[in-house]
Amino acid sequence: MVRLALALFAVQAGFHGFTAALPLALSRSGVPDPEIGLIVGMAALVQVPAALLAGALVDRLGGLRMLVAGAGAYLVGAAILLLPGVDAGGDRLPFLLARLCQGIGIAASLPAALSLVPRLVAGDRQGFGLAFIGSAHNLTLVVLPPLSLAILSATSLDGVALAVVGLVIVGIAIVFLSGVAGTIRRGQPGTAAARARAAGAPAATRRFGLAFRRSWVRPALIALLYVAHWGVITAYLPQRAEAAGADVGLFFVADGLAVLAARVPSGWLADRTPPRRLLLAGLAITAVSTGLLLLPPTTPILVVAGALTGAGAGLLLTPLLVEMSRRSSEADRGSAFSMFSGALAGALVLGSIGAAPLVAAAGFEAAIGASIVGLGLAAVVAIGDRDLRTARRAAPAPAA
Repeated sequence: MVRLALALFAVQAGFHGFTAALPLALSRSGVPDPEIGLIVGMAALVQVPAALLAGALVDRLGGLRMLVAGAGAYLVGAAILLLPGVDAGGDRLPFLLARLCQGIGIAASLPAALSLVPRLVAGDRQGFGLAFIGSAHNLTLVVLPPLSLAILSATSLDGVALAVVGLVIVGIAIVFLSGVAGTIRRGQPGTAAARARAAGAPAATRRFGLAFRRSWVRPALIALLYVAHWGVITAYLPQRAEAAGADVGLFFVADGLAVLAARVPSGWLADRTPPRRLLLAGLAITAVSTGLLLLPPTTPILVVAGALTGAGAGLLLTPLLVEMSRRSSEADRGSAFSMFSGALAGALVLGSIGAAPLVAAAGFEAAIGASIVGLGLAAVVAIGDRDLRTARRAAPAPAA
């Protein structure tokens, strides 16, 4: 489990290495905010269909292969930015293509890693296991934005891309050189049908290889309405903060540290507490933190807002992941996590590309206000889901 977490941390640098550096590099080159939103949101836009395809492939090929495939997509995206003649103030097409590759990468790698967790822990510890692997992803968000901004200031966007390439290669090496691949291969049958037989449960209905259960819809909808605020933040906050002289890198650091602090405790609670309590608490904290971004940005305000945003995410995301895992079987868990990933991507599209006209017409504050409304709607969905009212334990998973 620890080695899988380390591998995921390094591989996810392929995405979060550009979370803060790319919009800032584009802004410094004079690219307008709506165009930055379009470029940044391209990753989420392609992630929606890519997640659906990745779900079918994870079920069929296994999480290990798809984790490596996601890492390969990240490498291609970074390589595009390293091509001669690619400049932040020049043609937008290379940046759109790079973000497309990054969207494919996160659509494949994160659900793939999460799908491996139930094979490595007992069923009544899935909350802890999913929180632990999720923490590895969050740790990338802590480390990479400020590191990438420092590299960007010292060198250029090419320097950021080179650092990303190095880290992704390290992640792939961990998978194959530390014994992770062998452990997972011994513990996981290679096809959806084989995993269905091993789990003793029928798979969900499939179309074009993708499984679907109605019970997945509400957790995915909560994620969609909740994460829209993050699309607004990643696409438009860095340049707004820099214009006001505030350090946006500390926002992402505070956010990531708070997520890390809350992830494992929330995983422990998710195994023992009714999920709705954690979800409503996370939504309330996020509404307060997002509201702080309506104020003129200063570094202290961004630090507080980032810490609260991260705390809300730490409380909210783990119960949703646990619900997706518990509402699926071994044969279709890849599809469940990919549907969840697609919901996250759709939220980022809403917050970045979808909010671009609103930002252009009424400013950053209007987009933040709309995202707070989305948090309220997510709370309504959580209250209406009866299965979220009581704590439920899954049956123990087969030993790896």
